[in-house]
This record gives sequence, structure tokens and C-alpha cells, in this order.
Amino acid sequence: MADKKKIAFFEKYLSIWVALCIGGGILIGFIAGDSMLFMSTWEIYQVNIPIAVLIWMMIYPMMFQIDFSSIKELGKRPKGIVLTLAMNWLVKPFTMAFFAWIFFTKIFAAFIDPAIAGEYIAGAIILGAAPCSAMVFVWSCLTDGDPNYTLMQVSVNDLIILFSFVPM
Repeated sequence: MADKKKIAFFEKYLSIWVALCIGGGILIGFIAGDSMLFMSTWEIYQVNIPIAVLIWMMIYPMMFQIDFSSIKELGKRPKGIVLTLAMNWLVKPFTMAFFAWIFFTKIFAAFIDPAIAGEYIAGAIILGAAPCSAMVFVWSCLTDGDPNYTLMQVSVNDLIILFSFVPM
């Protein structure tokens, strides 16, 4: 009988760690105040360098599990990539548009200027089509997914994001 997979302590309480990090960031921002503003100027092509480094540090350990030579085998199983693309580009943008419309034009209409609401709706649609790559890797790892296949799914989606978001 195969051993039952258990979620490790860190992964089991991931929501708590995320909440603590958010709280810690708010606390640091409150204590440090404007003295942290200089870090917001560390950018390349409007990408904040400290945030990019932290995101890379989150993804990098999972990249060790990937066999890049297996990429040539992925064409034999296109179902997952097709499903990922269909969800990310045919379903999620429209559901995000719907929910953003409800929240920004109905629920929060008294608090948000209509012109700004339109910008928030556009941002929500873009976020809906762009899943957090780090979380995709984490969930794949937690569910014993194929890290090579996950890399391809994320890579294909990220390439589409690169080419489609630039014109937007």
C-alpha cells in the first residue's frame, strides 16, 4: 500500500503565513512610513526589482524539480495545456469582468468614481487572465502534479500574456 501523502507543516498553514506576511508588510510600512519610498524607485521597465527578486526566490526552489529535456514529450499530452488556455482566456476574463462590474459599479459605486471604476474593471480582467505562476507551481507540487507539465502550462500562458498584454 502506498504511503498517504501528507502536507508538510509550512504548506498546511500557508494561508496563515500569507496573512502574517501581509500583516508584517503593513506593520513595516506603518513603522517605516515614507522612508521606504526609495525602494519603489528601484525599477526596470516599470517592474519593481525587490518584488521581482522575492517572486523569483519563491519559484526558484520548484524549478530544481523540473527536467527541461522532457519538454519535447509534452506535445503527446496537449489536453492539459488546451484546458489551461481555454480557462485562462475564454472563461476567467469574462468571469472577472462580471465580478468586477458587480463590485465596482454596483457594490462600491458610492465610493469609486465611474472613470476609475472602469480602470479597476480593466485591471481585474487582466488579473483574471494572469494566474500567479508561483501558486500554480505550489499547487502542482502539493497535488503530486507533473512539474515539467506545469512548467509548460505556465510558460505557454506567460508567453501569451507577454504578447497579448503589450497591445492592451
